[in-house]
Amino acid sequence: MIMNYIIVDVERNSFNYETDKPSEIIEIGAVKLNKDGEMIDTFSSLIKPSCALSRFTIKLTQINENMIKDAPTFHECYRDFVTFLGEDYTFVSWGKEDYRFFEVDCIRNNTDIFIPASFMDIQEVYMYGVLKTFNTPSLSSALMALEIDENANSHRALSDAESTAKIFIALAKMFDIHSVQKPKRDAKVLYFIDGTINRPGKKKYAKLINSVIKKTGNLHLSWFEFKSHSKWVEFKDDFQIDSVLEKYYEKQFEKYKTNIINSILQKQVKSV
Repeated sequence: MIMNYIIVDVERNSFNYETDKPSEIIEIGAVKLNKDGEMIDTFSSLIKPSCALSRFTIKLTQINENMIKDAPTFHECYRDFVTFLGEDYTFVSWGKEDYRFFEVDCIRNNTDIFIPASFMDIQEVYMYGVLKTFNTPSLSSALMALEIDENANSHRALSDAESTAKIFIALAKMFDIHSVQKPKRDAKVLYFIDGTINRPGKKKYAKLINSVIKKTGNLHLSWFEFKSHSKWVEFKDDFQIDSVLEKYYEKQFEKYKTNIINSILQKQVKSV
Protein backbone atom coordinates (compact mmCIF):
# COMPACT_ATOMS: atom_id res chain seq x y z
CA MET A 1 0.00 0.00 0.00
CA ILE A 2 1.41 3.40 -1.01
CA MET A 3 0.82 5.96 1.72
CA ASN A 4 1.05 9.67 0.98
CA TYR A 5 1.49 12.42 3.55
CA ILE A 6 -0.81 15.43 3.14
CA ILE A 7 0.52 18.46 4.99
CA VAL A 8 -2.41 20.83 5.51
CA ASP A 9 -2.88 24.38 6.72
CA VAL A 10 -6.01 26.51 6.76
CA GLU A 11 -6.74 30.18 7.38
CA ARG A 12 -9.99 31.26 8.99
CA ASN A 13 -12.06 34.39 9.22
CA SER A 14 -11.35 34.98 12.90
CA PHE A 15 -12.62 37.63 15.29
CA ASN A 16 -10.74 39.14 18.24
CA TYR A 17 -14.03 40.10 19.88
CA GLU A 18 -17.24 38.29 20.86
CA THR A 19 -19.65 37.85 17.96
CA ASP A 20 -22.28 35.49 16.59
CA LYS A 21 -20.53 35.52 13.21
CA PRO A 22 -19.01 32.13 12.34
CA SER A 23 -15.25 31.67 12.15
CA GLU A 24 -15.10 29.93 8.78
CA ILE A 25 -12.25 28.54 6.72
CA ILE A 26 -11.31 31.06 4.03
CA GLU A 27 -8.25 29.34 2.59
CA ILE A 28 -6.94 25.79 2.28
CA GLY A 29 -3.34 25.00 1.44
CA ALA A 30 -1.82 21.54 1.22
CA VAL A 31 1.33 19.78 0.13
CA LYS A 32 1.31 16.12 -0.89
CA LEU A 33 4.43 14.08 -0.17
CA ASN A 34 5.00 10.49 -1.25
CA LYS A 35 6.22 7.80 1.16
CA ASP A 36 9.81 8.91 0.50
CA GLY A 37 9.06 12.50 1.52
CA GLU A 38 9.16 13.87 -2.01
CA MET A 39 6.72 16.64 -2.95
CA ILE A 40 4.38 15.38 -5.68
CA ASP A 41 1.50 17.87 -5.66
CA THR A 42 0.04 20.97 -4.00
CA PHE A 43 -3.43 22.39 -3.40
CA SER A 44 -4.39 26.00 -2.83
CA SER A 45 -7.76 27.72 -2.84
CA LEU A 46 -9.48 30.69 -1.26
CA ILE A 47 -13.04 30.24 0.01
CA LYS A 48 -15.79 32.82 0.11
CA PRO A 49 -17.20 32.97 3.67
CA SER A 50 -20.79 33.74 4.60
CA CYS A 51 -19.92 37.08 6.20
CA ALA A 52 -17.43 39.89 5.69
CA LEU A 53 -13.81 39.42 6.66
CA SER A 54 -12.81 40.85 10.01
CA ARG A 55 -10.14 43.53 10.18
CA PHE A 56 -8.15 41.15 12.37
CA THR A 57 -8.18 38.50 9.61
CA ILE A 58 -7.27 40.95 6.86
CA LYS A 59 -4.32 42.27 8.84
CA LEU A 60 -3.09 38.79 9.81
CA THR A 61 -3.44 37.03 6.44
CA GLN A 62 -3.40 39.94 3.96
CA ILE A 63 -6.49 38.33 2.38
CA ASN A 64 -9.03 41.01 1.49
CA GLU A 65 -12.59 41.20 0.18
CA ASN A 66 -11.51 41.68 -3.44
CA MET A 67 -9.53 38.45 -3.29
CA ILE A 68 -12.48 36.34 -2.10
CA LYS A 69 -15.42 37.97 -3.90
CA ASP A 70 -15.24 35.41 -6.74
CA ALA A 71 -13.79 32.57 -4.68
CA PRO A 72 -15.62 29.21 -4.54
CA THR A 73 -17.96 28.36 -1.68
CA PHE A 74 -16.90 25.90 0.99
CA HIS A 75 -18.88 23.12 -0.74
CA GLU A 76 -17.16 23.75 -4.08
CA CYS A 77 -13.66 24.01 -2.65
CA TYR A 78 -14.14 21.09 -0.26
CA ARG A 79 -15.18 18.79 -3.10
CA ASP A 80 -11.97 19.58 -4.99
CA PHE A 81 -9.87 19.25 -1.84
CA VAL A 82 -11.24 15.79 -1.03
CA THR A 83 -10.41 14.73 -4.59
CA PHE A 84 -6.87 16.04 -4.06
CA LEU A 85 -6.54 14.05 -0.82
CA GLY A 86 -7.13 10.74 -2.56
CA GLU A 87 -6.98 7.57 -0.46
CA ASP A 88 -4.56 6.00 2.02
CA TYR A 89 -2.92 9.15 3.35
CA THR A 90 -1.71 10.55 6.64
CA PHE A 91 -3.10 13.97 7.55
CA VAL A 92 -0.20 16.08 8.82
CA SER A 93 -0.56 19.51 10.42
CA TRP A 94 1.19 21.94 12.77
CA GLY A 95 -1.03 21.39 15.81
CA LYS A 96 -4.41 19.68 15.92
CA GLU A 97 -6.68 22.64 15.14
CA ASP A 98 -6.76 22.40 11.36
CA TYR A 99 -8.70 19.14 11.23
CA ARG A 100 -11.05 20.41 13.94
CA PHE A 101 -11.75 23.47 11.79
CA PHE A 102 -12.77 21.14 8.97
CA GLU A 103 -15.05 19.25 11.35
CA VAL A 104 -16.80 22.45 12.40
CA ASP A 105 -17.27 23.72 8.85
CA CYS A 106 -18.46 20.34 7.59
CA ILE A 107 -21.12 20.26 10.31
CA ARG A 108 -22.09 23.84 9.45
CA ASN A 109 -22.38 22.94 5.76
CA ASN A 110 -24.04 19.55 6.34
CA THR A 111 -21.13 17.76 4.66
CA ASP A 112 -19.39 14.52 5.61
CA ILE A 113 -15.89 14.99 7.01
CA PHE A 114 -13.02 13.21 5.27
CA ILE A 115 -11.38 10.45 7.31
CA PRO A 116 -7.61 10.03 6.88
CA ALA A 117 -5.91 6.67 7.39
CA SER A 118 -3.94 8.30 10.22
CA PHE A 119 -3.01 11.66 11.75
CA MET A 120 0.33 13.24 12.59
CA ASP A 121 0.82 16.42 14.60
CA ILE A 122 4.28 17.43 13.43
CA GLN A 123 4.36 20.19 16.06
CA GLU A 124 4.22 17.50 18.76
CA VAL A 125 6.85 15.45 16.95
CA TYR A 126 9.14 18.50 17.06
CA MET A 127 8.22 19.30 20.70
CA TYR A 128 8.84 15.84 22.07
CA GLY A 129 11.43 14.56 19.61
CA VAL A 130 13.69 17.63 19.44
CA LEU A 131 12.90 20.14 22.19
CA LYS A 132 11.97 17.57 24.85
CA THR A 133 9.48 20.07 26.22
CA PHE A 134 5.76 20.62 26.73
CA ASN A 135 5.95 24.29 25.71
CA THR A 136 4.19 24.74 22.38
CA PRO A 137 6.59 26.17 19.76
CA SER A 138 5.52 28.44 16.90
CA LEU A 139 6.04 27.46 13.29
CA SER A 140 8.48 30.34 12.76
CA SER A 141 10.58 29.40 15.81
CA ALA A 142 10.88 25.81 14.57
CA LEU A 143 11.95 27.00 11.12
CA MET A 144 14.59 29.22 12.68
CA ALA A 145 15.91 26.49 15.00
CA LEU A 146 16.13 24.00 12.14
CA GLU A 147 17.79 26.65 9.93
CA ILE A 148 15.01 26.54 7.35
CA ASP A 149 14.21 29.76 5.48
CA GLU A 150 10.73 31.04 6.30
CA ASN A 151 8.45 31.74 3.36
CA ALA A 152 7.61 35.37 2.69
CA ASN A 153 3.83 34.84 2.91
CA SER A 154 3.40 33.51 6.44
CA HIS A 155 -0.23 33.13 7.57
CA ARG A 156 -1.23 32.14 4.06
CA ALA A 157 -2.35 28.53 3.86
CA LEU A 158 -0.12 27.12 1.12
CA SER A 159 2.93 29.02 2.36
CA ASP A 160 2.52 27.67 5.89
CA ALA A 161 1.79 24.16 4.56
CA GLU A 162 5.04 24.32 2.57
CA SER A 163 6.93 25.45 5.68
CA THR A 164 5.41 22.61 7.68
CA ALA A 165 6.38 20.17 4.93
CA LYS A 166 9.99 21.38 5.13
CA ILE A 167 9.99 20.73 8.88
CA PHE A 168 8.45 17.30 8.29
CA ILE A 169 11.19 16.40 5.81
CA ALA A 170 13.94 17.74 8.10
CA LEU A 171 12.70 15.77 11.12
CA ALA A 172 12.23 12.60 9.06
CA LYS A 173 15.96 12.77 8.23
CA MET A 174 16.86 13.13 11.92
CA PHE A 175 14.88 10.25 13.46
CA ASP A 176 11.87 7.97 13.06
CA ILE A 177 9.05 10.50 13.28
CA HIS A 178 6.50 7.70 13.78
CA SER A 179 8.12 6.47 17.00
CA VAL A 180 8.12 9.74 18.99
CA GLN A 181 6.15 9.35 22.20
CA LYS A 182 4.67 11.98 24.47
CA PRO A 183 6.68 11.95 27.73
CA LYS A 184 4.81 11.09 30.91
CA ARG A 185 4.53 13.57 33.76
CA ASP A 186 3.73 12.96 37.43
CA ALA A 187 0.82 14.93 38.88
CA LYS A 188 1.89 14.04 42.43
CA VAL A 189 5.21 15.78 41.87
CA LEU A 190 3.97 18.72 39.79
CA TYR A 191 0.65 19.54 41.42
CA PHE A 192 0.76 18.34 45.04
CA ILE A 193 2.74 19.25 48.15
CA ASP A 194 2.42 16.90 51.14
CA GLY A 195 -0.83 15.52 49.73
CA THR A 196 -2.39 18.96 49.17
CA ILE A 197 -3.02 20.34 45.69
CA ASN A 198 -0.91 23.43 44.93
CA ARG A 199 -1.82 26.59 42.99
CA PRO A 200 -0.71 25.29 39.55
CA GLY A 201 -2.65 22.08 40.25
CA LYS A 202 -5.80 24.02 41.11
CA LYS A 203 -5.50 26.12 37.94
CA LYS A 204 -4.91 23.03 35.83
CA TYR A 205 -7.93 21.18 37.22
CA ALA A 206 -10.22 24.21 36.91
CA LYS A 207 -9.05 24.77 33.34
CA LEU A 208 -9.70 21.12 32.51
CA ILE A 209 -13.26 21.18 33.88
CA ASN A 210 -13.96 24.49 32.15
CA SER A 211 -12.71 23.08 28.84
CA VAL A 212 -15.00 20.03 29.08
CA ILE A 213 -18.01 22.19 30.00
CA LYS A 214 -17.37 24.43 26.99
CA LYS A 215 -16.86 21.53 24.62
CA THR A 216 -19.97 19.67 25.77
CA GLY A 217 -22.11 22.75 26.47
CA ASN A 218 -23.27 20.90 29.58
CA LEU A 219 -23.57 23.06 32.70
CA HIS A 220 -24.91 20.02 34.58
CA LEU A 221 -21.81 17.96 33.89
CA SER A 222 -21.52 14.99 36.25
CA TRP A 223 -18.31 13.42 37.48
CA PHE A 224 -19.09 10.28 35.49
CA GLU A 225 -19.51 12.31 32.29
CA PHE A 226 -16.36 14.29 33.04
CA LYS A 227 -14.14 11.29 33.76
CA SER A 228 -15.39 9.63 30.56
CA HIS A 229 -14.46 12.65 28.43
CA SER A 230 -11.32 12.40 26.29
CA LYS A 231 -9.84 15.49 27.98
CA TRP A 232 -9.78 13.79 31.39
CA VAL A 233 -8.74 10.43 29.94
CA GLU A 234 -5.78 12.12 28.23
CA PHE A 235 -4.86 14.08 31.37
CA LYS A 236 -5.10 10.95 33.51
CA ASP A 237 -2.76 9.08 31.18
CA ASP A 238 -0.29 11.94 30.64
CA PHE A 239 0.05 12.72 34.35
CA GLN A 240 -0.09 9.14 35.65
CA ILE A 241 -3.21 9.60 37.78
CA ASP A 242 -3.74 6.43 39.83
CA SER A 243 -7.03 5.34 41.42
CA VAL A 244 -6.20 6.95 44.76
CA LEU A 245 -5.42 10.33 43.20
CA GLU A 246 -8.46 10.11 40.94
CA LYS A 247 -10.60 9.74 44.07
CA TYR A 248 -9.17 13.03 45.33
CA TYR A 249 -10.12 14.77 42.07
CA GLU A 250 -13.59 13.23 42.25
CA LYS A 251 -14.18 14.65 45.76
CA GLN A 252 -13.11 18.12 44.58
CA PHE A 253 -15.09 18.04 41.34
CA GLU A 254 -18.39 19.60 42.44
CA LYS A 255 -16.65 22.50 44.22
CA TYR A 256 -14.55 23.37 41.17
CA LYS A 257 -17.47 22.92 38.79
CA THR A 258 -19.73 25.20 40.85
CA ASN A 259 -17.13 27.98 40.87
CA ILE A 260 -16.67 27.70 37.10
CA ILE A 261 -20.41 27.72 36.38
CA ASN A 262 -20.92 30.75 38.63
CA SER A 263 -18.18 32.55 36.72
CA ILE A 264 -19.79 31.64 33.38
CA LEU A 265 -23.22 32.85 34.53
CA GLN A 266 -21.78 36.12 35.85
CA LYS A 267 -20.16 36.82 32.49
CA GLN A 268 -23.46 36.10 30.74
CA VAL A 269 -25.30 38.55 32.99
CA LYS A 270 -22.70 41.27 32.38
CA SER A 271 -22.96 40.82 28.62
CA VAL A 272 -26.75 41.35 28.60
